[in-house]
Amino acid sequence: NFPCKLKTLTKYNIFCIIRLVSPTIGGTITDDAYIKSRITHERTYNMKKKITGIICALCISASCISVFAEGSIPDHKGTPMDGIEIGTSSLNSAVKSYYDLFEKAGNQYGVDPNLLAAICMQESSGRNLSYREDGSEYPAWGIMQIEYSHEKSFKQFGINTTGEAWTLKDRLDPEKAVPYAAWLISNSLIAYDCDYMKMIQAYNFGETVLNRIIEAKGDEWLDERKNAVNYVSNWNYKSYGDALYIEHVLRYYHNELDYLGAKVRINDKLLKFENQYPLVIDGHTLIPIRAVSEALGAEVEWLHEEYTASIVKDGIEIEIPVNENTAYVNDEEVELDCSAQILNGRTMVPLRFIAEELNADVQWEQESRTVLITDK
Repeated sequence: NFPCKLKTLTKYNIFCIIRLVSPTIGGTITDDAYIKSRITHERTYNMKKKITGIICALCISASCISVFAEGSIPDHKGTPMDGIEIGTSSLNSAVKSYYDLFEKAGNQYGVDPNLLAAICMQESSGRNLSYREDGSEYPAWGIMQIEYSHEKSFKQFGINTTGEAWTLKDRLDPEKAVPYAAWLISNSLIAYDCDYMKMIQAYNFGETVLNRIIEAKGDEWLDERKNAVNYVSNWNYKSYGDALYIEHVLRYYHNELDYLGAKVRINDKLLKFENQYPLVIDGHTLIPIRAVSEALGAEVEWLHEEYTASIVKDGIEIEIPVNENTAYVNDEEVELDCSAQILNGRTMVPLRFIAEELNADVQWEQESRTVLITDK
């Protein structure tokens, strides 16, 4: 039985074998030669250990870089994310149990569902209730930690989306808390032009306080977060919020959930949608017809009896029947790549067809999942 596989024999291994079998076959090998071979082997072995260690360290560093790249937020722009660790901590089973809710709300309001999961993990670890020191439960602010200051907007959001006025008790219902949080984040992304760093911190500080910090410190606002208490009105405590909220949230950000949403920029301005954001389905981008058409200067009318959307601009009249693969441009039939459909009360139509018929240039930016429209 040789001490190692034949293909990996070193000179030292061979010396060992020869020294072992030499007396049997009548040969000899000197101790000096053996010692010299052993020293050479040990030096080589130690050098290999050092090289292996360096390679391992480089591999670990490279893996960290690749994790950062894979976990980076695709449509982020603005504040550099240098030094922010992304996806270094795991989500627990409680948060994962709400994956379907995160995807549904995220795709409706144009928010990455993975971000909703990360915020949920940081805010509540997926628990609706909090616990006292004695272990007893007491109601908190729900899994998305909707604060009391949102009472009016939370109530109005319920009216707008369900016809019912939601109360603060409804924060404990994830079916209500998650869509509201997605809507808040969506509005914040518009306000900060897809600067996720600002949007995330605003979820904790509130936009008013964060805006005061940004106004005072400009690009150095990240470092000023620790002094947030100086920018709060009517606050009697020594500290305010979580100065490292961005870092705490993004450690839980993972690309595990499917995001079908997309953003739209018209003449480089990020477009806001109300109850349904654009979706990319089977390679086709569907957009709420009214928001984009009106942003391009067209008039939009819903013909209920015909179940058809009508768009008029500069002598061009477009009619798009729902659930059909045809449209009509000045009464001429045009075949569509996919049919129009209604989602969350909004008529969704193929974006490229509408934009080009309204004399606009359309580009798809894959990396940021953004449709770029330039009005001619």
